[in-house]
Amino acid sequence: MSRYPISIWWVRSDLRLEDNPALSEATIESEVVIPVFVFDLKSEMPKSKLRSNFLNGALNDLDSRLREIGSRLLIKQGDTAQELAKIIDGESTIPVFANAGYSRHSKFVESQVARHTQLRLFSGQVTIDPSGVSKENGEPFKVYSAFRRKWEQVYQKKIFRTDYQSLGIKPEIMSSCDLHSGKNSLARSSTRANALRTLRKFTGLKGGINRYSELSDRVDQNTTSGMSEFISLGLIGPNELFEVADYLRYSSDDNRYLGSVNSWRNQLIWREFFKHSLDHFPDSENQSLNPNLESIDWINQKVDIDAWNDGETGYPIVDAAMRQLSEDGWIHNRLRMIVASFLVKDLLVDWRIGANWFHDKLVDYDSALNSGNWQWVAGTGFDASPFFRVFNPVLQGRKFDPKGNYVRRWIPEIKKLPSTVIHSPWELPRPPKNYPSPIIDHSWARKRVLSVYADAKSS
Repeated sequence: MSRYPISIWWVRSDLRLEDNPALSEATIESEVVIPVFVFDLKSEMPKSKLRSNFLNGALNDLDSRLREIGSRLLIKQGDTAQELAKIIDGESTIPVFANAGYSRHSKFVESQVARHTQLRLFSGQVTIDPSGVSKENGEPFKVYSAFRRKWEQVYQKKIFRTDYQSLGIKPEIMSSCDLHSGKNSLARSSTRANALRTLRKFTGLKGGINRYSELSDRVDQNTTSGMSEFISLGLIGPNELFEVADYLRYSSDDNRYLGSVNSWRNQLIWREFFKHSLDHFPDSENQSLNPNLESIDWINQKVDIDAWNDGETGYPIVDAAMRQLSEDGWIHNRLRMIVASFLVKDLLVDWRIGANWFHDKLVDYDSALNSGNWQWVAGTGFDASPFFRVFNPVLQGRKFDPKGNYVRRWIPEIKKLPSTVIHSPWELPRPPKNYPSPIIDHSWARKRVLSVYADAKSS
């Protein structure tokens, strides 16, 4: 088979050389492959400084790895389609290999690139292309359990291999920005080596995987895999994660341990479900998927939104989570559900406002997971939490932060309170003066939201 003399690997959210279908195919079909990353100044630059730093570190790491094998990462700034077209410079025989994105904006950029280049798209963000998991009539699944059953039938273990010898450079083209600026501690952590080290620690003999099903919802303990930031930028591939999960499943003799492995693996499949859903329904980033709840009468009161943003609602578990989000750019998934439920159902704020705040703050932001999870909590998505499920922030705090250690870490104003009232300080005869009273009564708010949702369904 004749090979392309030269091709471009358009680097997107796949900052790795391993388990990368677009790069793998490019090295198979091309004599020389040029890695190119484009900062699209119009809309793709991260709003979060923390995420920008994390991305900067990941790009540095990829560039360093490429230089070790005689290549380098070409960095451009501007309109993605135009920048790639400039590199090709009218040579129609230079194809562009890339892993597909699933957001509406990603699809738009791909359509623009395809107008100017020979674009080849692959599925590097998921194990199975969205077209490969569907009902008998070809329609996409809207219920997770049915999706998972079909996914399990279709799934095949595989890892994409890369011929490193094909990776090269195009000497006459130079990067248009300084890749090595802005290094900091967060950027130094965003490396492929650290991703693998974190995964090994989690899945090791004494790792969090051993008690994952038991403790994964505890916010006062380090029980998560710690992989979300690495997965979001593609420092590790989905097939690699499932390969590890499957190895652990088949090598485990302990039923409890096996349950933990299956629980973690199930979270990975949820990720696939949300990715597939966004691909089939790209409007779901900003549009409720449940038409029966499209006419919810949101209040969107600014003072409530500001209190939620700033971690000043008077509910300690909510406020601690929102303060950590602003400081670290990350919070536990259980906390994401708690704060989302409080915003949407206690305060009657449109879920899209919360989703946009997460977009601006999260280091591990992913459009599919963000919109999917917010719609799940709001009850407006596919296979979502029932609209009548309203998280009680006090009970959630007592259950998943029983001694209040997490709250004490992020709300020093009440760190000396006893565990019995740490999640409801207003119950004290003399509530702390330097911490706000609840901005809303949860019991009353629950009744209100049930009424508002019922009205929306009936209309």
